[in-house]
Amino acid sequence: MYTRTGDGGAHVSIDNVTLSKEDISRIVGWLNAAPESAKIPVDDVTGSISAGIALKLKHNAKVTIQYNRKQIIVSTKSRFNRDSKYILDQKDLRDFLDQKLEGTYFGEDTVSVE
Repeated sequence: MYTRTGDGGAHVSIDNVTLSKEDISRIVGWLNAAPESAKIPVDDVTGSISAGIALKLKHNAKVTIQYNRKQIIVSTKSRFNRDSKYILDQKDLRDFLDQKLEGTYFGEDTVSVE
């Protein structure tokens, strides 16, 4: 979150949001339903990350979703330490992330004043 300090500067802080079970279920559903044609493998991510979601799975597996307002980047780590990273073209997930960012600096609304 960006908040103006009144002296022309801005205070930056991380705003942790707890997702509901319904939100988590929808996110997992969108990831699982995505066809291979909607996934573009990448090595690196460019641009500033506006939002991120980390899903911890059984056996130390993990899925990380990063969003830079243009692309959704999904990184996975399997229980056997196999990593993959891809750009995901998924409209419902993009709309969900945009909605969660609404009212923040990253949601392109005005910055609040302290």
